Amino acid sequence: MSSSTTLTQYLWIAIAGVIFGFIYCFSIGANDVANAFATSVASKSITLKQAVIIASIFEFCGVLFLGASVSSTVRGKIYNIDDYQDEPEIVMLGMFTSLVSASFMMMVATYYGLPVSTTHTVIGCIIGFSVAAKGIESVNWNETKNIFISWVAAPLLTGAVGFFIFLFIQRFILLSNNPFHRGYYTFSFILFFTIGIDLFFIFSKGTKNFEHFQENVYDPRWVVPTSFGVGAVVGILWLWPVGPKVKERMEIKREARRAEAEAVNAATLTSAGNAAIDVHVSSPAASVHSIGSSIGSLISGLPPSTRAAVHPAASTHSRTSSIGSVQQIGNLISGFPVHPATSTHSIGSSIGGRREMRGSRLAEYDAEEGAIKFAVADSVKSLKLTIDSEEEGLEEENSSDETEHVANIDEALHQSIKPKKKKKKSFLVRFEEATYKQNLEEQAMDESKTTQAIWANSNQYDSDVEQLFTYVQVFTAALSSFAHGANDIANAIAPVAAIIDIYQSGTLNPEAPVQKWILAYGGVALSLGLLLYGYKVMKMIGYKLTVMSPTRGSSASLASSLVVATASYIGIPVSTTQCIVGAVVGIGLVEGQHNVQWASMLKCVAGWVIVFFVAAIISAMLFALCAYSPSLTTNVC
Repeated sequence: MSSSTTLTQYLWIAIAGVIFGFIYCFSIGANDVANAFATSVASKSITLKQAVIIASIFEFCGVLFLGASVSSTVRGKIYNIDDYQDEPEIVMLGMFTSLVSASFMMMVATYYGLPVSTTHTVIGCIIGFSVAAKGIESVNWNETKNIFISWVAAPLLTGAVGFFIFLFIQRFILLSNNPFHRGYYTFSFILFFTIGIDLFFIFSKGTKNFEHFQENVYDPRWVVPTSFGVGAVVGILWLWPVGPKVKERMEIKREARRAEAEAVNAATLTSAGNAAIDVHVSSPAASVHSIGSSIGSLISGLPPSTRAAVHPAASTHSRTSSIGSVQQIGNLISGFPVHPATSTHSIGSSIGGRREMRGSRLAEYDAEEGAIKFAVADSVKSLKLTIDSEEEGLEEENSSDETEHVANIDEALHQSIKPKKKKKKSFLVRFEEATYKQNLEEQAMDESKTTQAIWANSNQYDSDVEQLFTYVQVFTAALSSFAHGANDIANAIAPVAAIIDIYQSGTLNPEAPVQKWILAYGGVALSLGLLLYGYKVMKMIGYKLTVMSPTRGSSASLASSLVVATASYIGIPVSTTQCIVGAVVGIGLVEGQHNVQWASMLKCVAGWVIVFFVAAIISAMLFALCAYSPSLTTNVC
């Protein structure tokens, strides 16, 4: 089929392909982009909201400015293009089923918080449809075997690099006698090395879409000196004038924190001293007695008829005697003994015994307003029960009045301590709490006791040194995001570009032009995926593998960038996802194997294998369903 008019019946594939291409880009943002910023968020170098903003900007810029102008429809020669020259509609359908399968598997993996390789997922889908269409011989297995090798090689290599980078930082800086002083003067070298590696990463991976640049301009003889030359300039600028200004600001903040801590300690000591004096003078029993007295004073406001029901003897005394009798009720509630001559049998039996334990609880909350309200409400409830039991022997005309008075007081007290109804949250507030305002650390700790134990027993290093490394970590994550947008977006764009090109031309071309609107919509989908669903993978990599801090996160990001750039230069295909997972585990091993949550690591590795093969199977089944199902026509689908 060489005419585009013969493919007009497949317009639905082109439209559906664009839709599922957007969904796949969304899933890449939720999974692949999220793992690049997971360490930065977990170490508190930036907030989740800031990560979304930074990633959106750099991913979108990478897609738009360094995105592929042409996309290989053969996806690295995964399948033999010659087998499909006379059947371009088969490739069109196969790319569509690959997008559907990859989108589904990526969303499932993200739901379970599994960081997986988007490149390997879509390649698995393409292998699946090619096997279903032309058999096993149609797949170039020499190319695909590197995927299986990378499952082991990438995390091991990056883990080793991350281990030695963080080991150097820990031993030479963090565990020294003056970590901030040493970290400050070492930081220029760290900037030189980090920026050099990151720029080399950009040149190696971010410009792969430009064949003219790669073939005629790119040369390690100038790329390496340029990258590290810029790093050297930044390192010198740190020594002067940037570093001294940063150091001055940090020292001011350190003094402010020290003064605040001293003020808090002084206030604590003063409060403790006053509390000790109060306990010595009045004793805890006196505090409990004061609560009981307060309750008694409140109850003394009851009408005379009610007081008579509570304490019949009080009706024969004056008002003063009556108040004194009610005051004894407070003493009973507070746990104090009452003289037998002045107490009644009904009060003693119904309140005295049951309130002895309550008095001890009231003592524990002596200073709390809420405890007093609780005591009052609880005590009045007991009085009401007592009144109800004693009212049987009273006259009917007094009974109704007394019950009404007590009920009114009971209702008033309950109204005073009744919690106010919460206002209904607006849609915007609920949206924020469900996306970028989530507390990922709290969620991770609640979901795993092992995670909680690892973080609780972790080593804490100098806060000022950690603050220095936040700049390195955020800078590395931003540049990695830029390179990711420039290169990895082809994972989703290539099938979409192939579908549109085949539909428009009616032929199968080795390379399909990529229009700017496709790049732009892919960039938007990436940002939305990170915003709405990226927190799942962030929790896994940032919290559930090992402890994270700016020094640890910087080491992991730097190790990942170094390995990916080097592998890209020598032609070994590796996944950035697998590299960052390996790097995080590597820096965790510096402090011992107990510092790594191995169950989470095995879960990630299992996810790489399962997602790849299941995606291939689903793609093959979906393609076979569309291509080989009985039809009313002789055309495909």
